[in-house]
Amino acid sequence: MTGRQTSLVVALFPWGDVMEEFLDPIGLRLEEFVGQMTGGWLFGYAAALQLAGHSPIIVCASEHASRTECYLHAGTGTPIWVVPGKRARQGHSAAAYSLRRWATTPLSAFRKVLASSQCDVILAQEYEYTRFDALAWLAHRMRIPLYATFQGGDRTLSWIEAIARQASLRACSGLIVASAAERERLSKAYPRIALDIANIANPIDVEEWKAIARQEARKSLGLPSETFIAVNHGRIDIRRKGLDVLLKAWPLFSADASSELVIIGSGQDRNEFAGLLREAGLANVRWLSAYTTDRSLIRRWLSAADAYVTTSRIEGMPVAPLEAMACGLPVVATDAQGLPDILANGEASGGLMVRKDQPEEIARALQRLKDDLHLRERLGQAARKRIEENFSLAAVAAALDCLLTRR
Repeated sequence: MTGRQTSLVVALFPWGDVMEEFLDPIGLRLEEFVGQMTGGWLFGYAAALQLAGHSPIIVCASEHASRTECYLHAGTGTPIWVVPGKRARQGHSAAAYSLRRWATTPLSAFRKVLASSQCDVILAQEYEYTRFDALAWLAHRMRIPLYATFQGGDRTLSWIEAIARQASLRACSGLIVASAAERERLSKAYPRIALDIANIANPIDVEEWKAIARQEARKSLGLPSETFIAVNHGRIDIRRKGLDVLLKAWPLFSADASSELVIIGSGQDRNEFAGLLREAGLANVRWLSAYTTDRSLIRRWLSAADAYVTTSRIEGMPVAPLEAMACGLPVVATDAQGLPDILANGEASGGLMVRKDQPEEIARALQRLKDDLHLRERLGQAARKRIEENFSLAAVAAALDCLLTRR
């Protein structure tokens, strides 16, 4: 962008008391996070901020760090500051656990990183979270504006957090919430706080996430040319992602080799999910159980597929269906918050909406897509257009720039 008057150093704080809370369930080490991981909320925001002319840094804690170190993210060149940290022990009550989490926050190390980086803005992932409260106190002491995003955290976990959260929300400069359902919840949960809420989506690189020819993708993956293939990818979190519902819906839709469901990913529930798959005994379901940072592989699967299906119960603004839509896939999605905002205009946005925990509705939506090639093509084109116009790096960069520089 040209004509910039203000370039800001923006510190992004990802979820987790320590990074291992996120990395361990998907089987990644910190070195792989720095050198291989891309996309998602964190690196999408970093890329968008860079496009807007700002300088993002990422600040996190690690239980394996013995001193503060700075790495460079391979994909975006963003500095990643890692300070020593530790996980809080579970307490005898939710309130005791909250107190321990605040007490273990490495505020002194965070302060040194923010000061040495000459940070202008703090942007935290999730406001319904103890780290947000700690950062609110630190931001106030350092006189740095604090913002926070919604990525699915919509519950205050203890009474003592509820008290602290009121003060933290009053102290912050604004929230970024792309979910209409969450904006409504905030207005009811905090009616006496005048929250400044911006509706800004999670970004996607539309130049990178672009489909290759379907038959070329199928040939490279060794897939038959005529099978109807539905894909789901992301973290294996059975409850939040509704993967148990997906396994109930699939046999209602298809029990033979004319269709195949491909699930890609790993996570904290991988062992339990493996058990569910064994119990279901579905011959036409394939699970690629390793978490992959190979985006070209994911693009090949999305390019080879006929449809994308997500059956979540809880969401914020998930990136996985955005990637599928950018690759021109029609989407079957539940009405978990965040997803209706992605598919705001239903079929005109590229997808078929169904209710949560309704496997019969999911099966019927998949059948519609399987039976109607024209519908699949029409929805796929609409999905790509929706991403280009509303979720591109350029669109999100402009919105973030407006929010952070209007002060």
